[in-house]
Amino acid sequence: MKSRQQIVVLSIALLVCIAAGTGYASEFRRTFLLEAGARYEVSVRIKTDLQDAPTLASVYIHNEHGQYLRSTQLSRSLAGPNQWQHISTIVTAPPGALQATVVFTASEGVEMEWDEFNIRRVELDLADEELIRQGLVYTGLIVDARGLNLQRGMSPKIFSESGQLIYAGVAVSYGFLQEAGIASYGQELNPDLLRRIQPDDTVKVSPLVVHALDLKGSTESSVTISDADAQAILDALDTYDFLAHYSVVFLID
Repeated sequence: MKSRQQIVVLSIALLVCIAAGTGYASEFRRTFLLEAGARYEVSVRIKTDLQDAPTLASVYIHNEHGQYLRSTQLSRSLAGPNQWQHISTIVTAPPGALQATVVFTASEGVEMEWDEFNIRRVELDLADEELIRQGLVYTGLIVDARGLNLQRGMSPKIFSESGQLIYAGVAVSYGFLQEAGIASYGQELNPDLLRRIQPDDTVKVSPLVVHALDLKGSTESSVTISDADAQAILDALDTYDFLAHYSVVFLID
């Protein structure tokens, strides 16, 4: 079985950006182009002269108009003074994404030395059940909205408590919308609903389940979830973007 780190590289030559030389700063920043729906591993080698110096890797994704779509963050303490450490994170470009800015930062007053900055496109083997067993990948989202009298709708949305739009089924084609919709509904999970969140017959279903807190909007077809559940969804999308495949199920009364 492969681990999450053993992700198959589609083509190292497809997109590899290497920062030449070595730099010294408390912040390192690079911007690169994305293809919507693709996954990328962003990595860099970093060292400082302090023990357990905290660093933060952030990736901010924007559309062609420069509007913010999504971000990913990874916090890491470096192993020891003057020891090179490889830091990497995987991001999935959501629909409409055009470019991303990656920022590696150290705590205030700490300078870091960096080299070998790389970006490469990668592919995840969803048929690897070990990833699912370890909770490293989810194939779809189940929103338990029972007890709220949620109404079925053509364009249901999911918001966080703080107002962030998590799901709206953007970029769906008219044909797909008419045939399948951007979400499925049911009172209980059954084989038909589970197929909605199964990429294909060779992949084991692994749903991320969240609970709706309240209804939102005049049509009562959209929901609000906790900020913690919203962050769990965004974190899961970095491994496999099930929202881009409209793998969403609402449990209703």
